[in-house]
Amino acid sequence: MSSQKELFKRVWQKRKHKCYVCKKNLGYEAKTFYFAHILSKGAYPRYKFLEDNIVLLCREHHYQFDFQGTKDDKLFDKLNYKKQKLKQRYYGQV
Repeated sequence: MSSQKELFKRVWQKRKHKCYVCKKNLGYEAKTFYFAHILSKGAYPRYKFLEDNIVLLCREHHYQFDFQGTKDDKLFDKLNYKKQKLKQRYYGQV
């Protein structure tokens, strides 16, 4: 079974180190707060170790995505669309 640390390492090695939302460069050092679960670990625990459920976000956008809501923020349209597609794939939800 994969650990979260191993998952984050794989994602960091494969992807550009840029925030998915604002395209800010995240630098060369992987920090835990850069890794956001598109479908939350609490609501969707079965998918917490899947690479396609992880997105790189700067600290500000990660916090906003997790705690402040993003439905009315156009910056998050692409990420919210990705979230809906994952729900459709995993659960057949719209």
